[in-house]
Amino acid sequence: MLKVLSISLLLCCSLPFQGQTPGIILENPLNSEESTIDSQHKFIMEQSRTYVNNKVVKIEWIEKFYSNVKDSLESAKYESSNFEKAYSEEIKVSKDALISVTALKKELASVNFEKEFEKENITFFGSFTSKSSYKTIVWIIIISLLTFLLFCLFKFKSSNRATKEAKEKLKEIEFELEETKKKSRIKEQELMRKLQDEINKNS
Repeated sequence: MLKVLSISLLLCCSLPFQGQTPGIILENPLNSEESTIDSQHKFIMEQSRTYVNNKVVKIEWIEKFYSNVKDSLESAKYESSNFEKAYSEEIKVSKDALISVTALKKELASVNFEKEFEKENITFFGSFTSKSSYKTIVWIIIISLLTFLLFCLFKFKSSNRATKEAKEKLKEIEFELEETKKKSRIKEQELMRKLQDEINKNS
């Protein structure tokens, strides 16, 4: 009996509750793709009936709200995944660009070094030599050639002087030899005369 009375009381209380009409609803955000989760939640809280400090929410609203939240999470997850992919691609592109820039910098540095090296060095006998070393070598060669030339001139003059002296000595010797020959002829002639004189005396 008491159980029947309780059920009857609940039915009596629920009748006026179910007969309540919520405020005027211009548009249901649960059915709009452009509405936000906050606006949908606000709609549910405002449009649901209150019973003993509890909200009585329509099942279809709960299911629609759950579906919308799930879709929003899936969309956010998809966007996050796309963002991560785009971010990874951007990082990869940035790394590739950095590697390319680094390679270009190295190549440019190498070209500048080669230009500077060629500017500061000269090919000498098939090998690169610095300009200062090249100048030093050239001056050493010039000084060596001049020294050799002076030495040759000195030797030439010395040999020329020696040749002249030898010629003069040869002339002197030849002159002395002629003189000696003349003296020998004169002595020979004198001896022949004396011998002839002796022969004449004895005969």
